Amino acid sequence: MADPDAAAERSLVSLAAPPEDRPRVGSQPCEACGSLLDPLRAPLVLAFEDGYRFLCGPECERDFHLGARQRRAPTPVTQRAAEVVLTPSRLPSVRPIPLAAATPQPEQAARGLWFGAVAAFAAMVVGVMGNAPGPALLAALLCCTAAAAALWATLPLLAEAGFLVWALGPAGAAIAALAAQHAVAHGHGSWLGMQGAALAAAAAVARAWLDRSAREPVDRALRELVKLPARVHVPVASTTDPMAMSMQLAEASAVRTGEEIIAMRGETLAVDGVVQAGEASVRPYPGATTPMRRAPGDPLLAGAVVVEGAVRVLATRVGDERSLVRLARLASDRDRERAPLARTIDVVTRFGGVGAIALAAAVVLLAKDSGPAAPLAAASAVLLSAPLLALRRAAESPLRAAAAMAGARGIVYSSAAALDRVGRVTTVALSPHGVLTEDWPVVVEFHTLDDANPDALIAMAAAAEGAAGNHPIARAVELFAADRHGPEVAVRRPVHHPGKGVTAISPHGQPLVIGSRRLLLEEGISVAVADAEAARAEAAERTPIFIALDGRVRAVMTLHYELRVAARPAVQRMFDLGLEVVLLTGDQRGAVQAIASGIDVEHVKAELLPEERGQQVRSLRDAGGVVAALGRPGEDDAALAAADAAVLLGAAGGSAAEREVALVGDDVRDAAGALWIARAARDTAFRGVWVAAVAFAVIVAAAAASLVVPGIAAVLAAAVDAYCLPTGARLLQRIGRRLPARS
Repeated sequence: MADPDAAAERSLVSLAAPPEDRPRVGSQPCEACGSLLDPLRAPLVLAFEDGYRFLCGPECERDFHLGARQRRAPTPVTQRAAEVVLTPSRLPSVRPIPLAAATPQPEQAARGLWFGAVAAFAAMVVGVMGNAPGPALLAALLCCTAAAAALWATLPLLAEAGFLVWALGPAGAAIAALAAQHAVAHGHGSWLGMQGAALAAAAAVARAWLDRSAREPVDRALRELVKLPARVHVPVASTTDPMAMSMQLAEASAVRTGEEIIAMRGETLAVDGVVQAGEASVRPYPGATTPMRRAPGDPLLAGAVVVEGAVRVLATRVGDERSLVRLARLASDRDRERAPLARTIDVVTRFGGVGAIALAAAVVLLAKDSGPAAPLAAASAVLLSAPLLALRRAAESPLRAAAAMAGARGIVYSSAAALDRVGRVTTVALSPHGVLTEDWPVVVEFHTLDDANPDALIAMAAAAEGAAGNHPIARAVELFAADRHGPEVAVRRPVHHPGKGVTAISPHGQPLVIGSRRLLLEEGISVAVADAEAARAEAAERTPIFIALDGRVRAVMTLHYELRVAARPAVQRMFDLGLEVVLLTGDQRGAVQAIASGIDVEHVKAELLPEERGQQVRSLRDAGGVVAALGRPGEDDAALAAADAAVLLGAAGGSAAEREVALVGDDVRDAAGALWIARAARDTAFRGVWVAAVAFAVIVAAAAASLVVPGIAAVLAAAVDAYCLPTGARLLQRIGRRLPARS
């Protein structure tokens, strides 16, 4: 029996062996920064199934795993490869921010922290030896060494958050040590002051260790999202036979928006795109275990793994604009649209650091004490008690954690600002069809009103509904006609009227109208003769569809929408968030009431055209609050465009996924999960910021008034860090418990 995967691959491409005269070069660029390397002497080489990656060292390895790729023109593998037309991408490329050349690697930073901890402990031991100037000087040097080790271990923070956030705490510990040594040297102090300075140095090291350990779970989760291949297969047209195609490997960084790639069995998709040809079973996002079928027209997310078959994919987002790579940048300086809270905290930490320095200087200058030791100790307490890093981490870390956990569940936020908007949602508007119900309804009854031939009417209705494309009602009518095995007919000039129905010309030249009461009245057709049948269908909470031929209603078709199993728990999660749920539908109120009552939704707005649904969403916004619209690209576009936050089902990876949230699948539970994750991240961020801000005000004020010594101030600031820095790691665990991965 033929291998179906091999057959699928042959239907797309014919494999060509690489020629023996393939061009070879002596140097290879670093995959992350682009520096030329000798392949035989490269500091770091990563081996993948499709080849090797040469890197400058661990720093470039970290950037490589975070999505950094060197942009360069592809090296043609064959002469035919040069014939591929490359379309330049119109999307901006965001380059990673380079750190200083002296930035320590994780292992070096860990050793530096251990060295700092040993130095701080040694300072404590030496400090208890008495009030002699020699031991005091040695203890002060050990404290300064511990502070320097904390600075070295957190050197990346200098580029990320700025000089003041990086240096203020360790500088305060060093000043405290110098003040204690000065007091001992001049006979004004005791070993307790040096112990306090050693405690401050130990607290500086502990705060650096807390930040490093708190970031690691979130960074690890984000790295899992961007394990994307560096090379892809691209189709190449034959120079001799325009219909023949072959394929060859190319650098993923060279693929541009609008170009095509080929993904085959066992391969991971390197770009976001839309399937152009072929069919495949794929695991659609990192963390997915259940494959989904993808056919032409379906979007695919970078990171999807092809389990069976092969597809040709049109790239919609490449490089740094791929959805998962953007998620990994969420809440960082490379995020193209930062959250309002993060922008505010940037300003607060910048001016807060300046304010802390100014307050410390004022304490020294305005001191009435005869010696400098006491004012310097008070100033160091002010610097030690400023939890600027806690403010920054509390504002950003929950958003990054939310992005990591959402991406592992097939949920993609376009930016941190979008996640913030989704977290502020108070009202959810949605059309139940295809969201809360199955993809298409079922025709349960068909009643003729005169002696008309039912099989002929059904055949004409199915032919006319073809003008609506893949609309759910059109699909239901076509399936109903196919089940009855009636005659096949052709209609002329079919026209789809969104939200109303279709019109056409029958094979005998008679006007044919199929749709709602509104459409028939607009066409000048009375529906009085069918009122009894329509009322009976609506009383049974079903949807009547009228079929009129030659200006008269000839039949009433009754549709039933089956509620999805996932609808009830999804809506309940929205209720648990305190959200108001509003159903917007084009059906009669009686028909949709069964859906609303089944999920306890009280607010129903019926008999609405697609554009009227958009007007209703705007009305909800005008009434106050933040409105989210759930739906699919297409008929729900008006409502999605009018909402403050749009949640698109089954759109991640496609060209329509530029709104706030895009989902890989069409499960409404994922939409409810996206709302819950955003709310949890926003609440966690605000709670952490408030704790850090209040602590900043209280501890700094106490330090400026000389109510706390440097050691106590440093311990209090470390306690604030212990709560605020791991907010992202705690949110990871919370999301994992509340929203376990389902597939």
